[in-house]
Amino acid sequence: MIVRRPLLTFGLALLAASASLEAQTASRGTRSGQPSRPAPSARGPIAALGARGTNPSGPFVTMSLVRTIAPTGRDSILALSRSLLGVRYRWAGSNENGVDCSGLVRYVFGALGVDLPHNAAQLSTRGASVPADTAQMQPGDLIVFSPKQSNRISHVGIYMGNGTMLHASSHNKRVVEVPLATYRGLRLRDVRRVVAVAPAASGDIDG
Repeated sequence: MIVRRPLLTFGLALLAASASLEAQTASRGTRSGQPSRPAPSARGPIAALGARGTNPSGPFVTMSLVRTIAPTGRDSILALSRSLLGVRYRWAGSNENGVDCSGLVRYVFGALGVDLPHNAAQLSTRGASVPADTAQMQPGDLIVFSPKQSNRISHVGIYMGNGTMLHASSHNKRVVEVPLATYRGLRLRDVRRVVAVAPAASGDIDG
């Protein structure tokens, strides 16, 4: 017992010193207005937001998803696009008095309630990418181009079906519809689908 008493005394002193150090640390955190360690609950709201996921109807939703429209909506895209044939090319224009390539797209789709940016590079990231194959492309798809010696997106047009594209041509100084097979000015970079026709309801299918 005589041999063990100094060890017991030393252990008690060590525990007391550790408790005193923790108390001083907590006291300093309280005086500064900041806890010495972040409380686990502080991460709760962030974790809850992550678990909740994105809100497709929220105020900051982007057009990264394909917008579903009725079949008549696609007809409206084609009709409104063709109504602009012959409208003069005007840089930064976005109405019937004059349009540039992305202004044409913004004007047409905006009339259907689909808000798209007035910028060809930004349009190249909207919706979903689809194969640049006229057998798989659908009327209303966006076709984006870059200069042949650059990756910079510089032009966009609207696919009209039957292998043709409608676009605001700076070369022709107006809105034109041309066969894609004969368009040689730029390099085709991608085809973007920003709208898709809603599938027919089962009750609407004959047979």
